Amino acid sequence: MKKINDVSEYISNTLCILCEVKLLWLLRHSDIVEIKNILLPQFKKEFKDIYVVFEQMESDLHHVIKANEDLKRERHQFYLYEGFAP
Repeated sequence: MKKINDVSEYISNTLCILCEVKLLWLLRHSDIVEIKNILLPQFKKEFKDIYVVFEQMESDLHHVIKANEDLKRERHQFYLYEGFAP
């Protein structure tokens, strides 16, 4: 689960968040984490933060890189390629 704070504080941030959530919602690929749900406040006056619920993952890229600080350059390139390849 990811909490996004002060969603409507700046219009530029709001647009970026909307774009990211929309792309993740539409993309269906085994290498991309899937959005399961988006939790909004019950009342519009309380609309400040949103929660995005993702599928359960065994690990994340940050954890993998930190656990293997001696990764070779080729492995870093592989992770980047996997993250951006169609």
